[in-house]
Amino acid sequence: MSMIDWVSAKIICNHDPNKLSNGIIASLDRDGNTEWLTNKKTTVEGSYSTKIQIQSITDTQIYISGNPTKFLQGHNLFGSSDLVSLMGKFFDELLKKEELGLCPDPFQYANIKDGHYELSRVDVNATWHLNNEKEVLAWIRAVGESAYLKHRGAGQFSGDTAYFGKHSRRWALKCYSKFMEILAKGHHLPVDLQIPEMIEYARKALRIEGVTRQQELKRRSLHIASNWDIDTAEELLLEYISKLEMSDVYMLKDDVLDSLPPRLRLTYQAWLNGDDLKSVLPRPTFYRYRKQILEYGIDISTKSPKEKNNVIPLIRVLEAKPVGIPDWAYERNLVA
Repeated sequence: MSMIDWVSAKIICNHDPNKLSNGIIASLDRDGNTEWLTNKKTTVEGSYSTKIQIQSITDTQIYISGNPTKFLQGHNLFGSSDLVSLMGKFFDELLKKEELGLCPDPFQYANIKDGHYELSRVDVNATWHLNNEKEVLAWIRAVGESAYLKHRGAGQFSGDTAYFGKHSRRWALKCYSKFMEILAKGHHLPVDLQIPEMIEYARKALRIEGVTRQQELKRRSLHIASNWDIDTAEELLLEYISKLEMSDVYMLKDDVLDSLPPRLRLTYQAWLNGDDLKSVLPRPTFYRYRKQILEYGIDISTKSPKEKNNVIPLIRVLEAKPVGIPDWAYERNLVA
């Protein structure tokens, strides 16, 4: 099951521009005459100090950008794929903050709840569970070094994240470990959400996220929120993932990878990346490493590994359905 992870939208809503202003940005011509003025974005805190940005565009239009799931829940380990419903709950939460000065008339409010507003960016993600965080990182490393996106080329591997189409103005994919993310500064789970079930869920989580920007949203007629239904998010993400070419890409199982000495692990990674090890390594070293790695079911003298028990095609991980929201999350009111 997928979830909505970020939304940027322009919404028709009466409000007090002064309350939303965090200052003004001005453009002056060379003679000092004002060309235009625009209000700076205001940061609004939700549950657990999760922040979104809101800006007054005109007296009747606002711009909102942020993670509605995290704003409502305090986390984004899992959440809703129903964009219109989620944004409706999100807007209701904003209305409770009187200091924002939002005062939609009944017609505007009904339009917001029905999804009659314009989207400029939507991020959708889904989670697949592997055995643990080490296996997740091995998968990401292998796909980042070896897979490529149709018509876009190879990905970019940075830190613990693999990016595909990172700078595209239309859409992009990224693969990362949710566990490593919540360990990073500024991304920790709130203390009262650091329960064993949440940590274990994150530890095994391979997260794949699709970012859809304005051009692509318009091309698909998805720039109007009401055109999204409960299945749109997952269908969109799975379509993006299907464009990843990785049918011949393989990874060692986690326990096997862990058992490799560092020198053999580096050799395996180089082979997986397509390096011609025969031309790189001295002949005696190459055959010594080949003999040692053969014990793990990998022949570095071949261009692609053979199907053996110790080897997993990357695509097989994604052939399973994404994990959904666990029952215990509903029981503990961890879902908006």
